[in-house]
Amino acid sequence: MSVLKRLFGLDNAEDNLRIIITRHGERADLALGPRWASKLNKNGSRDPRISYLTPRADFREWNYDPPLTTDGERQSMAIGRKLLNLGYAIDYCYSSPAYRSIQTADKLLESQGRKGISINIEPGLFECPSWYAGAPLTFIPPEYLSMDRHFNINPYYEPIYDGVDMSEEEGRYYDRSRQLIDAIIKLHKGTGGTVLLSGHAGSIETVGRGMLRRRARPERLQYEADKVNYCNFAILERDAYTRQWTVHSPITFENPLGRQRTIQSSIPLYRATSVHLPTHHVKGSMSFADSLMNDRAFQYYRRYGYR
Repeated sequence: MSVLKRLFGLDNAEDNLRIIITRHGERADLALGPRWASKLNKNGSRDPRISYLTPRADFREWNYDPPLTTDGERQSMAIGRKLLNLGYAIDYCYSSPAYRSIQTADKLLESQGRKGISINIEPGLFECPSWYAGAPLTFIPPEYLSMDRHFNINPYYEPIYDGVDMSEEEGRYYDRSRQLIDAIIKLHKGTGGTVLLSGHAGSIETVGRGMLRRRARPERLQYEADKVNYCNFAILERDAYTRQWTVHSPITFENPLGRQRTIQSSIPLYRATSVHLPTHHVKGSMSFADSLMNDRAFQYYRRYGYR
């Protein structure tokens, strides 16, 4: 059928498949300090830097599942508008169960006028659990979030992974990400369109390498994740005719131009500017600030002034 479509010019753009993997926006705990949740609780859940929180049974759960700051929400909306201007309207959406990832997906869809697209909460998109060192991590159940009118959560979605195994380490995280992206591609191989995966800093590394069948490198995962800035993303596109994938890497301080020069000015760069986030240096490479100044996308950053 695909050959006939090509011969008679009947192929549609919808036959192409595009997957966008993104990190969430600025998170409250890194921006506001380690005691942000207790201070917020004392202030009656009011802080001008946090716009909205879904009610939780135990406020202490926010310590390990923090929300976005208002700047993080603006970053997410700016990314959504930029994608829409490029013609990348989101058709399907999957999110990590982390609240910050759900907020990022929600704001990105809102900025595109596509709040009608429901968010599928997929535990398989959560980052490496062993990094939490046995912390009491609790997510808001999807069925509860679906009753919150601030979000459009699909309460009927049957996740590929039922939950998060807190004993999972880096190697198994790569395996999970590979199996997850295989399942998502299988689900959408006939639909085409643009699929958003709202994940974490390590998602681009693990999901991207899994999809391309590249060797997992658990010993480098933390380093690779540290290079990914807020709302950076990678675009993976499958051509409807050749079935080949093209990868557009995110702009990072180590890779300021991206691997595909054709989109170097298309991906806004958002720095994690919080004083609570450590600064990373790479031997033999230009400084983070210098790479930003040499990057055309930084002009977008300067124009909107997001932090």
